[in-house]
Formats: sequence, structure tokens, C-alpha cells
Amino acid sequence: MRVGINGFGRIGRLALRAAWEWPELEFVHINEVKGGAETAAHLLKFDSVHGRWAPEVDGTGSSVSIDKKYLSFSDATKPGVVPWEAVGVRMVLACSSM
Repeated sequence: MRVGINGFGRIGRLALRAAWEWPELEFVHINEVKGGAETAAHLLKFDSVHGRWAPEVDGTGSSVSIDKKYLSFSDATKPGVVPWEAVGVRMVLACSSM
């Protein structure tokens, strides 16, 4: 199942960390309005409560990579305009407070 995350605050990041190695899920897209992909990658890697996450994490303007697996990234304020279908998302985790 190809998964997207809408809202990459603490809940979105912890959901991805918890399910990253589940073989039935493939995370492919993140939508987060604050900070951009670089900030999202940094906060995913370094959590003030749960500590450093072991995988290699990096962010660029249009993606977050986790152990060289690239997840596309957007910063749409309305989830309805995110190109979920274009990247093959079949399930979106709603982790936003909006």
C-alpha cells in the first residue's frame, strides 16, 4: 500500500518512524506546510523525546530521502490540492491539526 502523510508534525513523523519497516506499507509522499523538506528531514532524524533515528535522512526542496528512498514533498495548505494520485498514493494518513 502506497502511503502519503498530510501533516508532518510530531504525529506524522512518529507514524512514519513506527511503520517505516512494515513491508505492507510504502511511504511515498509528505505534505507539510511549515519549514520545507530540509526542516522535515532534520526533525525526522532528530526527535527531542525519542532521540536520533538510525536511518540516513536528508531533505531537498522537493523530497525527503530515507536510506536513499525518496519521498516526494509538497507544502499545500489544502490537502485536496496535493497530487496524491499522481504519485500513486492509495492511503493518506491525516496527521494535521487542520
